[in-house]
Amino acid sequence: MRRIGGSIPPLPLKLNIMNLYERLKPEVKKAIKVNAKKYPHSGRILIAKLHLHTMFHELTMGDIRDLINLSDTNDTKWDTINWKYGDKLFKVD
Repeated sequence: MRRIGGSIPPLPLKLNIMNLYERLKPEVKKAIKVNAKKYPHSGRILIAKLHLHTMFHELTMGDIRDLINLSDTNDTKWDTINWKYGDKLFKVD
């Protein structure tokens, strides 16, 4: 079978998708690093999960609780958007 017009080469697909750890706000990342020294098991697990995922909604409520606790974040004044998208924790692109 012969193609008319030749073949179209595939486009190189380069996605620059950052994981959640890379998207953390600097002050949140710093607090997690400090608290990960105090609580190494919880800190390692949380950091590994943040490296694994690219979207906030992929985290479990337990992961979010650990993220809030280890980052010394005050969540008492969060609104629906903060809980839904994690805007208080991550840089917005």
